[in-house]
Amino acid sequence: MESPSSFPLPIKTFRLAGFLLGFGLGGFIDAIVLHMLLQWHHMISGRVSMDTFAGLRRNVVGDGVFSAGMWLITVTGLGVLWRSIQQNPVVPLTTSAFIGWIVIGWGGFHLFDSIVFHALLGLHHIRQVPNFLVYDIAFFLIGFGLIGVGYLMTRKQVNA
Repeated sequence: MESPSSFPLPIKTFRLAGFLLGFGLGGFIDAIVLHMLLQWHHMISGRVSMDTFAGLRRNVVGDGVFSAGMWLITVTGLGVLWRSIQQNPVVPLTTSAFIGWIVIGWGGFHLFDSIVFHALLGLHHIRQVPNFLVYDIAFFLIGFGLIGVGYLMTRKQVNA
């Protein structure tokens, strides 16, 4: 197996593109499912109550800022992908490996969200309930699971 530093630049940029796309799309899935559809939490619901109209309004603005950030990360991933294709139109990465890097990015989002937003900043928990820790730990472990699945998909990086 080649070391990561021996892969040509296009493979590194395809990996980065996949990771960024997965991270951004993971954030969108979080915002759509947990913030909007299930309404388990909002971006700053750990700090600003959702029980009043003014509080809910502030939380929705926080969700919008979060979604805008995820959009920027996703667009950056598309830009990196486009640049990679322009540099080397013959894609050196298998479809499975590229999807694997997207899944790794999604898991990376889970870990980032769990560590930064839940634990360090206390902005929200997955579910704003008394036993929130169960949901937070499950979300964190799902992130590791996604990274594991993505890793299995990326083991054979280059087309033969």
